[in-house]
Amino acid sequence: MLNCAAGNKNGNRRTANIRSVGYSDLFVLSKEDLWEALQEYPEARMKLLEKGRQMLRKDNLLDEEVASRQELDQLSTDEKLTKLERSLEETFERLTTLTERFNGVQQQFKQRITRAERELRGEHELQSLQPLQPPAAQRLSVPQQH
Repeated sequence: MLNCAAGNKNGNRRTANIRSVGYSDLFVLSKEDLWEALQEYPEARMKLLEKGRQMLRKDNLLDEEVASRQELDQLSTDEKLTKLERSLEETFERLTTLTERFNGVQQQFKQRITRAERELRGEHELQSLQPLQPPAAQRLSVPQQH
């Protein structure tokens, strides 16, 4: 539909039968003129494109990847900048969230390591306080006299 031809698997061939109840004036608007007019009304352009995509999806005639590339090509420079700014903001928010998570996990690991070091130090101190005993094989046995 409109300029969805790149996403339309069957090209841009759509027909419709219309029956007039009374007298009708018929006007023809070229695609170029329509797109020029829609540049002034970006919301209407987006609604029209979405309606066309819905119609093509319903008939399983839309190549989503091609359609999204074409949608980006049809945006004005200001719209592309706005979209880029939104993407940067979203990326920054994700990065901030990941950094906060990383810092939290890092803090938890530091606490665990400190706890483990204290436990090991405590065990080491306990072992140093116990009197040394020779290993069982090296113990001297003194015969008892009766």
